[in-house]
Amino acid sequence: MRDVIRLNLCKDSGAASVRDLNHPDEAASPDSVSTPLTFPTSFHGSIFPTLVVDSKGLIRDANDAALLFLDQELSSLRSMMVSEVILRLDEVVIDLIFKAAPLGRTLIMDALCSQCSGILVPCEVIVNYVGQGPEGVWLAYLVLIEAGKRQDTSAVAASTEVKLARAERLEMAGVVAGQIAHDFNNLLTPMLAYPELIRNEVKGNPVVAEYLDIIEKTAGDMSRLTQQLLALARRGRVGTEVFCVNEVIEQVVSALQPIISKGVTIEYDLAENLLEATGSRDQIRRVIDNLCQNALDAMNGSGILNLKSENVYLDMPFGAYNAVKIGEYIKITIADTGPGIPAEIRDKIFDPFFTTKRVSKQRGSGLGLSIVHGIIRDHKGYIDLESVPGQGAKFIVYIPISRAPGETARAGSLPHGTERILVVDDDAPQVQVLIQLLEVLGYKATGVASGEDCLERIRSRGMRFDLIILDMVMDKGMDGLATFMEIRKTVPGQRVILTSGYAKSARRIGKAQELGAGIFLRKPLTIERVAKAIREELDQHPEVPGSESRKRGRRVLIVDDELMIRKLFGMIIQSEFPDAVIDQAANGDEAMVAFKETAPDLIIMDLQMPVRDGRETFSGMEKLCGENGRTVPPVIFCTGFTPSDSMTAIVADSPIHCLLRKPVRAETLLSAVRTRLRY
Repeated sequence: MRDVIRLNLCKDSGAASVRDLNHPDEAASPDSVSTPLTFPTSFHGSIFPTLVVDSKGLIRDANDAALLFLDQELSSLRSMMVSEVILRLDEVVIDLIFKAAPLGRTLIMDALCSQCSGILVPCEVIVNYVGQGPEGVWLAYLVLIEAGKRQDTSAVAASTEVKLARAERLEMAGVVAGQIAHDFNNLLTPMLAYPELIRNEVKGNPVVAEYLDIIEKTAGDMSRLTQQLLALARRGRVGTEVFCVNEVIEQVVSALQPIISKGVTIEYDLAENLLEATGSRDQIRRVIDNLCQNALDAMNGSGILNLKSENVYLDMPFGAYNAVKIGEYIKITIADTGPGIPAEIRDKIFDPFFTTKRVSKQRGSGLGLSIVHGIIRDHKGYIDLESVPGQGAKFIVYIPISRAPGETARAGSLPHGTERILVVDDDAPQVQVLIQLLEVLGYKATGVASGEDCLERIRSRGMRFDLIILDMVMDKGMDGLATFMEIRKTVPGQRVILTSGYAKSARRIGKAQELGAGIFLRKPLTIERVAKAIREELDQHPEVPGSESRKRGRRVLIVDDELMIRKLFGMIIQSEFPDAVIDQAANGDEAMVAFKETAPDLIIMDLQMPVRDGRETFSGMEKLCGENGRTVPPVIFCTGFTPSDSMTAIVADSPIHCLLRKPVRAETLLSAVRTRLRY
């Protein structure tokens, strides 16, 4: 059992030293420790903010979680003393760290951590490692646990140690693989070349021919294994190709079809508007192929393989296995209905040469998932894992979205303008993306990083903007709702479009729109949606200052005799349009009553229903509108059957109506709704 030393750096206590700890005879400097502790060569896989400091208190390195928590750039941190980040962690405490930890003591400190904005955050600082670095410099790993998220200290330390050890094993395996793969290829060359020469010398001998076939096949298997070793060692070479992940998924499944058992069902849920990725198409194909093959092996000939792709924007760090940073991603989910992954091996599955296939008498090198991990990291992405024993496994891959010139090249056919627009978002890449898109569309765009900066612009400088694009989730200072309320006090008629990744902003969006805010755009944003939303907002009749706020909610009438379908469609629509008012009807008669009372902006209607079907209901709505001088709103017809010729003609002759075949994917429905509500 290790001794635990606890210090409180938040209080004015006297200087601490190792002799204060009832071990007066054991004070030692790092140099007196005969065997240096193992130094972790990589710690970036940890979900816990971690700093690396030297014996002088200078910060040498920090992982992604620490950069996010402290809101600092790595280049800035490397020029700072740790006492500038962790208050009162001065030379006396540094001395204590480098004396106590090598003696087998765990050191825990209650401290205040200073973020870039100057905000002080109470934290628990755990000294997790002390050892010598590659250059012989003594270094300490400090893990920062925010007080509001404090867990059992021993569990945190143990979890961190596991993640650091896993990263170190992967790094070391890559080094070893690079050293041996070249020699293996040289040794395999004669084994692959000589069999054909020998065949020419011993023609007509079937026994020798059979032996040569075995040698060739074995050498081929060994060559493929060597290629896996090279893939493990070859890091950072991802290429600059821009490609569609959906096409890669379809190619992988097509290639796997010959080996997929008849008992396995493949389900797709691929986003139709998926943005593009940048990197190596072939390497991402290898990732998807490996994960699919593992899923098929796990199901042992019977089950469901589900492949899903979508655009996502994360408002906050996320992930059970890895900490996924804030940003825009293409999210790929590969799920199976196999037995799941036991908890005791989840931290090992990405280790090189770890495999469970030997237990099931299958052949496997154990390199597949470690290569997957390396490829995803080289693409600056992340991989996460969810698994419940007996309920299958789900691997989730996050690849950063590419904002390549190809996206802005489509701007020619989109609505343009010349107005002044202010972008407000605390995520700097988002500000840059939006400004780039807006400038391509002809607008004069400016960006700020907080609600306070936004208000300062429109107050003290007297600047006026035709439109403000406002993020609703800003963790520093004022959030989007508070900012909007202050904007309207300063400029009562100011037009505002809301944006969010929608992780925790539904109520804020709804409240802001009740107070008069405009369209809501869900991140990640595309140039098409931005262009249409801006023109819709700017081209409306101006508000009269002091008048009652506009009611922004659109009414959507969902008509279907299945209650489950009505609820599902309503949930899908409100996931992106939280201001939408959803009305429901179970048949054509109920739909006619709702149509008269609510005057919906959009109707989603099943064609096969009791009492009055969708075709008859639509005719009734047309007649009612003709009698009252109204225009029939857009109708999205849904059916699981082949539509009649008359129904097909209605859709073909109208630019606003459309027909969707059941089962309807969420993104397909949302795309149709966006088009008809002009979001």
